[in-house]
Amino acid sequence: MAHSNISFHPARKLSIVVALAAMLGACQGSDEPAPDDGGVEAAADGKMVTTAIGDAADLSISTRLLGTAQLGTALDGEGSYTVFLPVDDAWESLEKAELEAIESVDNRPQLIAVLRQHIAPGYVLESDLEKGLAANSGSVTLTTMGAAPITLHRDGQAITLGQGKDAPRIVGAPIVAGNDVVYRVDRLIPPPE
Repeated sequence: MAHSNISFHPARKLSIVVALAAMLGACQGSDEPAPDDGGVEAAADGKMVTTAIGDAADLSISTRLLGTAQLGTALDGEGSYTVFLPVDDAWESLEKAELEAIESVDNRPQLIAVLRQHIAPGYVLESDLEKGLAANSGSVTLTTMGAAPITLHRDGQAITLGQGKDAPRIVGAPIVAGNDVVYRVDRLIPPPE
């Protein structure tokens, strides 16, 4: 079996484990800020929650839920993360009572579990993701902070998180904020079975 490496942005300290078929890779670089990567949006002050996604009109519910879960401080800290955040339409597709229950302080552990499934440790730019997909027949698996890894697939021009017609898709340009990269997705990542 031939092995190939994903090349990660050289200006980033990485802590990600990326599985390419049977291979796992980890890369490290310096702590220099990443340059703009093509169609990438860049945050003004490098704070992910407070600036990058807080300024994105289509991520207002995700911003609020990250605050409720008290994950903003961790994401704005020293570590690097690749975050797949559902756009507002994805959250609004839930029944109103279900969304209200998710936001309840009593359900904070469940909310944290849902959001952790959307967060991968490390810093994966769109160009890195594209290289990984090309090197591994259109499939890359990322370890998450949640209960299971997520596998991204090339589906024509789209990148999906999982497979099938209901798989979440990356939409819009990613946002680079400090140590983090945020990808918008059009659906919630389903919990592991």
